[in-house]
Amino acid sequence: MDNSKALTFKCVLCVAIVLLSVFLSGCTSMNAIKDIDNNPDNIARGNPDNPVIAKQFLENALAFPEGREIKAFNRRAYSTDNKKTLFTYHSFYVFLKDSELEHTLVYTATPKGSEHNGNWMLDAQSDLDCYDLYLHADNPWEVVEYKNPKSDLGLNYLLTTQSILTRLEKDYTFFGPASIRNLPWYHLLWMSLAPPPILTLGSVLIVSIHKDNCNSALLETMVWDK
Repeated sequence: MDNSKALTFKCVLCVAIVLLSVFLSGCTSMNAIKDIDNNPDNIARGNPDNPVIAKQFLENALAFPEGREIKAFNRRAYSTDNKKTLFTYHSFYVFLKDSELEHTLVYTATPKGSEHNGNWMLDAQSDLDCYDLYLHADNPWEVVEYKNPKSDLGLNYLLTTQSILTRLEKDYTFFGPASIRNLPWYHLLWMSLAPPPILTLGSVLIVSIHKDNCNSALLETMVWDK
């Protein structure tokens, strides 16, 4: 009986560790949720017009691509004190026109009571601020540009912009751990081995269907030049 209890305890502990790693970090941490819901600076994230405005910009950017380019970045999430980890980071797009910042674009959580559960949003203030510090200061947010893993070529402007627009039109809802889909296979492997896997990795993957967070929305819409 003691061995059985010990095994049960270990199983529960494994499940708890995985769930806590996924659900209590990054986009789903209690502090992050509280900040989204209560910080007046985040009210704009819940504006129901955000997807409409973003869609209009993307359609215009596709129609008039001359001089435009797109880049993708990741940084610390929510605070300069919040170290980047496997689950704790934030991603956003930057649109440039004639090498100057035109807009940032992000898929963001929305405050409690918002008309939409998740919005595509232009020019979130935190993205603008951290990008400016990346360019002109000591980069306290640890902003890093995503690089093509296979070549020195950047993002394909037209295909990536169309990919984002297609994703926006599918009206995904927000789910903090959605980017677990994008983890390398070896991370998925160790998570799947935590018993019982149906309560951990499998359930998160199922729940994340047709849902996004800031990272999955970017990682699954980027199209690299070849």
